Amino acid sequence: MDFSIKKPSHLFVLLALIVVLLIVVVFPLLSFFGMFNSLQSAQMGGIPENIRLIFEIFALLIQIVILVVLLFIGVPWLWYSLVNKLTLKEMLFRLKLRFEEIDVAFLWGIIAVIVAFGIFFLIGAASTLLGFDLTDTSNIPEIQQYFSLPSIFILLIIQPVGEEIFFRGFLLDKINLLAGKEIAIFTTAVLFGMAHLSYGNIYPALMTGVLGILFGYVVIKTKNLNAAIIAHILFNIASLTLYTVGQYLNLEALIL
Repeated sequence: MDFSIKKPSHLFVLLALIVVLLIVVVFPLLSFFGMFNSLQSAQMGGIPENIRLIFEIFALLIQIVILVVLLFIGVPWLWYSLVNKLTLKEMLFRLKLRFEEIDVAFLWGIIAVIVAFGIFFLIGAASTLLGFDLTDTSNIPEIQQYFSLPSIFILLIIQPVGEEIFFRGFLLDKINLLAGKEIAIFTTAVLFGMAHLSYGNIYPALMTGVLGILFGYVVIKTKNLNAAIIAHILFNIASLTLYTVGQYLNLEALIL
């Protein structure tokens, strides 16, 4: 095993990884149980338009630069560089971020999205038959409180890249080496679902966890992280499109 507790650089990277997990997993969990209060839509609606635009741009930059670049991509890069001493080419290989046969990855991504919506339909139908109320289970209205439609499209294209590199790339690789692919797929799916608890609704987190298993399987099957990235992006675009159109049809959708 490359990691050594005696090396300061290794401890630094471990601390950085713990910080990421605290931010993307523990914080949403605490938020779900009401330990943190988010801004309400009424409060956002009372902000002047020019101030709201500045807030949106700032929030968008924070989301992309800090969450995606520094945390989701930066921490895995630090670990592979300082702990495993890998070159960039070796990092991409470990992450399964391959650009050969991108057409095959795209095909698997499309198949995964079709299967994902099939799973959603079946779970939704079963839940409705069992008497569960799925009204207002979408997390999109929560996101719309802070971001306009163009900003949401930017996020749902860029953020999945970082999320897949961190969850189905880095974490899946590390857990797979320690415990095997089945445990790696399940563990990363659970963490991925917990990361979506901050919306205050358990349904998006459960569905995201289910899709985390699907995306993890796709990565293991294809040995190509791009398949999961493509599936993630396509799912988000399709969900937002369905939600936008479906507001007139009383449909629910969610963004991963």
